[in-house]
Amino acid sequence: MIIGSFPIGKFSDPDRKGEIKETEIDFYFGGERNLLWKILSLVFDRPLTNKKSIQNFLREKGIGIGDVIKSCVRREGRASDTDLIEIEWNLELLEQIRRHKIQKVYFTSQQVEKWFKRLFPEARDLESITLLSPSGQTARGLWRREDYQSWRKSNPENPTLSYLVQTYKEVFNS
Repeated sequence: MIIGSFPIGKFSDPDRKGEIKETEIDFYFGGERNLLWKILSLVFDRPLTNKKSIQNFLREKGIGIGDVIKSCVRREGRASDTDLIEIEWNLELLEQIRRHKIQKVYFTSQQVEKWFKRLFPEARDLESITLLSPSGQTARGLWRREDYQSWRKSNPENPTLSYLVQTYKEVFNS
């Protein structure tokens, strides 16, 4: 199961649905700056360009999707997890994981992992992997990482995306 935090405003606020662009997917991680489906498309050599193709992929691979937050308010409509307030936690998440006999969870950020482990300390038996966040904000901040700097020297054409794809390939053993 891939566990995130909470969708950006235009995907979670019915009054903002009209802001969703044609290039975006009205589904988890569907914002134009979120790279998850682009990364997984390259990792698994499979087009993941719309909700149906993504749902088929997830079903075939036996991957679930969930959020650690059930509802919240975004301070000034910003997308960062640090701007989430009035949080209602998704306390049913561990029950869903157990019911579906999920053994491995992938967190989309260190913050999501921290929240999950604080909410569910009894879930120590689950194998957990923290991915590099597929958010645009993380992609813009990769230059601070030494391993990314090394990668960039040998992969100058599209260093950010190729670096993320390589790290996800290592995680998903593709």
